[in-house]
Amino acid sequence: MRCLVTGAYGFIGQEVARALKRDGWTVIGAGRDIALGSRLLPDIEWIACDFNRDTDAAIWAPRLAGIDAVVNCVGVLQSSFRDDADKIHARSTIALFEACAAARVKRLVNISAVSAEADMATSYARSKAEADAALLGLDGNWLIVKPSLVIGRGSYGGTSLLRGLAGFPGLLPLPGHATERFQPIALDDLARGIAQLASREQPARTTLYAAGPDRLSVRDIVLGYRAWLGFLEAREIVLPLPLLKLLLRLGDGAGLLGYPTSLRSTSLAQMRHDAPVDGSGFASACGGTPKGFRETLHAWPATLQDRLHARAFFVVPLLHVTLALFWIMIGLVTLVPRSFEAAISLVTATGFDRTLAVILVGSAAIADIVAGALFLLPRFVRRAGVAQLLLSAFYFLGLSLIAPGLWTDNFGPLLKVLPMMAATAVVMAAQENR
Repeated sequence: MRCLVTGAYGFIGQEVARALKRDGWTVIGAGRDIALGSRLLPDIEWIACDFNRDTDAAIWAPRLAGIDAVVNCVGVLQSSFRDDADKIHARSTIALFEACAAARVKRLVNISAVSAEADMATSYARSKAEADAALLGLDGNWLIVKPSLVIGRGSYGGTSLLRGLAGFPGLLPLPGHATERFQPIALDDLARGIAQLASREQPARTTLYAAGPDRLSVRDIVLGYRAWLGFLEAREIVLPLPLLKLLLRLGDGAGLLGYPTSLRSTSLAQMRHDAPVDGSGFASACGGTPKGFRETLHAWPATLQDRLHARAFFVVPLLHVTLALFWIMIGLVTLVPRSFEAAISLVTATGFDRTLAVILVGSAAIADIVAGALFLLPRFVRRAGVAQLLLSAFYFLGLSLIAPGLWTDNFGPLLKVLPMMAATAVVMAAQENR
């Protein structure tokens, strides 16, 4: 039996693929970056697809040859310059559904979202609801599964934001009054259930809500995460929603550039979706009761890596932006006439020709600006970081030679270059290896 899993290297897709593999399926993963998929899940087959482009059912038809079941796990939190949520969740997903119906695929399981309603404020929910509506009108043995908040060994989207809030040092910031409620479901329970449902003919042509037994507020979940992480109790503060929305708009900007950040306005909108669902249908169909929130966390004791992720969730992006602006501003300030002349005087005092000094100082200032600007772009972070480290080393060694007095002036300002180099290395290390 062969099962095609779209989005197979995503947060849910990976776990679904592993569960299917354990149940004896031959799993074919589909994704845009199959090199990444092969590294993450080397024991399954891979085919390339791109939901940003594959909007025609004819494109999907050859990929379904010999396929017995399809599990669609594709999803993006928010549109960016790279991803179009409407194409990914709606147009291409509907094309996949139509191809499955035409190929008479024996079983199609679509992973939607509990918030996938046409009147929701986010394109994430609306586009998923559009695909669900299209599926209702198609022939075939299909099933829609709508998970509530998914709690996994890792985290994604809203759960990453909740972990970041739980890990905030010294304080416990809560989004608004944090009274919105969820019914968290463990990722392994969800994936195991989906794998079982892919093997069965029933239930069919219906929607199941995948939800855990607990109904917890955002505050309860954040407090639960903080206790799980092993951090000391902290004073709770209400983070005004307008301020939080402003911060998340900055995250939206980073997302548009291509950063896979959970600091997005969609995370907050999804977090504020408070609608109880009945998860008994999913539990009954899968033949088991999902674990509760605390039981789920207890099964996965927090590690040092979990604590570091929570602590660094807000700090690393702040450090990243600060470093980029630092380099840009240093370059711009150097080009200010008075600063420019001072730098030239420093260089010419060591015997350099003025023309050469002008070229050297001007080139260095432009290099600073370019290195800072490219540091903001995800494709160039590491290369720009290397450039920053080389520039820092150049300035450190060069100024030590031409102005050794800086070592004793004001406690050695040259030594301040070293923490900047270390901070750059931290940001570079925190980038996803794609």
